[in-house]
Order: sequence, then structure tokens, then C-alpha cells
Amino acid sequence: MANRKKNITEAKGTILLVTATKAESIYFNQMRKDCRYMNLTVEWAGSEKLSLKQLIDITGKKKLAGKFQYVWALFGFDEVGCDNETLKEMKEYAERKKINLCYFSPCFEIWFALHLGPLGAVVSNPELIRNRVKSAIKGFDMSPEFLLTNGLNLHLQLFSRHATADLNARNYNDIAKMQTGLAATTMPEFNECIQTVCGKADMSHNQKAFK
Repeated sequence: MANRKKNITEAKGTILLVTATKAESIYFNQMRKDCRYMNLTVEWAGSEKLSLKQLIDITGKKKLAGKFQYVWALFGFDEVGCDNETLKEMKEYAERKKINLCYFSPCFEIWFALHLGPLGAVVSNPELIRNRVKSAIKGFDMSPEFLLTNGLNLHLQLFSRHATADLNARNYNDIAKMQTGLAATTMPEFNECIQTVCGKADMSHNQKAFK
């Protein structure tokens, strides 16, 4: 009798994600838990209103404190006072430190907006993005308070739209590149890293939540 192969996905390394805000760390820890990404570590940088350089430096220190094959610093432009010129400068600085940048222009909430549908034109006003998300998600507020109470299962609620959001982000990046010369978000690249290193999401323990 032929031996049945065990369905085991071996870890292909480890990922460190350092976020610019505490709220982002809570959201991505929701993702880590929901999807059982055991080789993903999510940490908050520890202070709000950092510059992008400060965020990269803190990420570098956290990288040295552990053994990580892939390291990402995550931020919205508005959180670190970033613009396209600053990003171009700091990308080279991050590359020298072997840190990847997962960024969102003009704000992190654009990732949630892309779950709701495509964006056909570049949006530079963060409030327009936030209002779109607030109109679709009851009580939404990108804060630790919301994510630890009414938004405790936000990632789980949005999970079924994750692939669509990734596609919308790629299409939106094409539009942004034509207008500004830069992608609006590198979340698709981070998603690829997750898939390569952590494998497919294991949502079996969340079956009751989908009924």
C-alpha cells in the first residue's frame, strides 16, 4: 500500500513586520492569528509620529534582536510625514539595511478601501479614503480602541475579499504609476512574501465564524 503524504507546510523562513502605529500592529496580529501564520512576528515600533527614517532605524534594531529572513516596515504616508520624494530617498536607505517597505499612500486605510472596490483615479486626500471606509464598516476607526472592541474580528470579516483587494491594489498601482511615477502601495509585494514564507492561510479553526 502506498504511503499517504502528510499535508504539512514547512516554514520557509521567518518574517518580521514592524508597524508605524499600534492600531496597525493589532490588525496584523489579527491576521497572524486568523491565518495561523506562526512564522510571522508583528511588532509596533513603540512610538507614534515617527519619521520614516526613525521607523526604519527602529525596524533595523528589532531585526538585529531576532533571527528573521524577511523584514518589513509598514506605514501610511500620513503617519510618518512622507511624500514621494522622501520615499525615494528612504527606499535606498532601507535597502542598505535590508529592510522592505510596505507603504500606503496617502494613508493605511486605503488597504481597507481596496477591499470595498476598485479605485479608478488617484486619491490624495486621506479623509476621502477614511470616509469611504467608515460608510461601509459600522463604527470604523483606525484606533486600538476600535480594533480591541467592535473591530476585534475586522480581519476575519474582510478575509473573503483579500484576493480582490490585492488585485484592486495592483490595478490602482498602475494608475498611480502613470500619474506619479510610484506605486500607491507595496501591500501586494508583502502579500507575496507572506504566501512564499508562511504558505496558504489556515482558516479551518475559523469555520464557525463563516457560518
